[in-house]
Amino acid sequence: MTVKKFGLWLGVISFVLMLLLPAPEGLSATGWRVAAVTVLIGCWWFTEAVPVTLTGSLPFLTLPLLGIAKPDAIASLYMSPVLFLILGGSLVGLAFEKWNLHRRVALIVVSKADPEPRSLLLAIMAVTALVSMWVNNSATTVMMLPIAMAALAAVVPEDGSNSDVALQRHHRNFAAAMILSVSLASNLGGFATPIGTPVNSIAVGILERSYDVRLSFVEWMSFGVPFMLLSVPIAWWLLSRVTLPFKFSGASRESIRASIGEPGPMGVAEQRVLAIVGIVAAAWLFLPVLEKSFPGLTDAGIAIAGALALCLCPSGDKRPGAAVVLLEWEDAKRAPWYLILLLGGGLALADSVVKSGLSAWLGSALAAVSDLPLLPMLIAISLLCALITEAASNVATATIFIPIAASLALGANYDPALAAVAAAMAANLGFANPAATSSNALVYSTGRIPIAAMLKSGLLIDVAGAVLIAIACAWILPLLSLR
Repeated sequence: MTVKKFGLWLGVISFVLMLLLPAPEGLSATGWRVAAVTVLIGCWWFTEAVPVTLTGSLPFLTLPLLGIAKPDAIASLYMSPVLFLILGGSLVGLAFEKWNLHRRVALIVVSKADPEPRSLLLAIMAVTALVSMWVNNSATTVMMLPIAMAALAAVVPEDGSNSDVALQRHHRNFAAAMILSVSLASNLGGFATPIGTPVNSIAVGILERSYDVRLSFVEWMSFGVPFMLLSVPIAWWLLSRVTLPFKFSGASRESIRASIGEPGPMGVAEQRVLAIVGIVAAAWLFLPVLEKSFPGLTDAGIAIAGALALCLCPSGDKRPGAAVVLLEWEDAKRAPWYLILLLGGGLALADSVVKSGLSAWLGSALAAVSDLPLLPMLIAISLLCALITEAASNVATATIFIPIAASLALGANYDPALAAVAAAMAANLGFANPAATSSNALVYSTGRIPIAAMLKSGLLIDVAGAVLIAIACAWILPLLSLR
């Protein structure tokens, strides 16, 4: 029996049995039915027994059938404002990608970097993380991998002609570190903004819907960016000094430039995309000021306005067959429209978990964690989510554990936002398993990363990331006014 079939039947059988059995002591019948739906969806999500997007539609089917919520109330969550933030932000990122602005940024930074191998590795990671703040992690990996490979070819001879065994080992370690760094940095960069990964946005949605806690774009960045700025150097140090150590002379800056190419002059279309992206970013930054004149303006509204501007603005590209506007429907088709079902289902499930009292009951069942001081409790939550997300979908891990983590914090009289954000960010970890994220799979498919090195590096960064997440949530998040 395949994993998918096992997950399919495990979910169905568990769901039916739980509906037939009485609710445990202290949990309402409604909460027990929500638990049955959660187990069904979790089994299907974790094993991908059914396409994860379609599994996201299960709350709309099961919750009304079981009398947990009305269909219109569930449907409203599939049109949550946070989904428009994701779609608008994704469309802005697609325009950035379409006109190769992300590649331009990467080429400029890498071509000016110090050619010493460790410095070059750090430059690759820095630019990858920077791009991944705004562009999908997988797209960032696809774009940066050829650039990293080209820089690698300029530093390490591909013919393996060097007879020095020790130097060959250093070269192999550097090659593996360079390629693996693209995946690590693309995932770490996604922590910095609410649109960096879908999990960030679902956390924002759950907090606002279930706990009346509002995290603006800038407020998320106030702890997301420091996390990124600390985690990328830590990951670089672990790669270059601990798991894949190397030391040898690098190439010249000229040879690296010759290998990766020159960005060339910026065209009119690129300038216009850059201007619109700059306006969108500035609007997010100054939203508290803009709200005084435009009370209905939101982060999601700004994202949609930016996407519409890209679809209306002429490209100015006079080449035959060139796009008439900066973003056309053929480009927009690549946006993650599927996330409406996937994340909408996650929001609906999380909302029911909280309102039915299931999360509070689970929180009381995990009282031992609630008895811990704030920082150790956040570390425990982050480590647990990091471990689970190695084998499970990031979205599934976040959806199921955010309400539980928030209840643990409430049980200890802490702000639920602290634990909820910690669980959400930790669900974005998962660096040790090649199949944990698409970025991991892409770099592992090159065949140049030993599985032992990926496992060791990934687990170390998972642990370091979990601790950093806990520190950011315990020390930075309380400084924000979230309600």
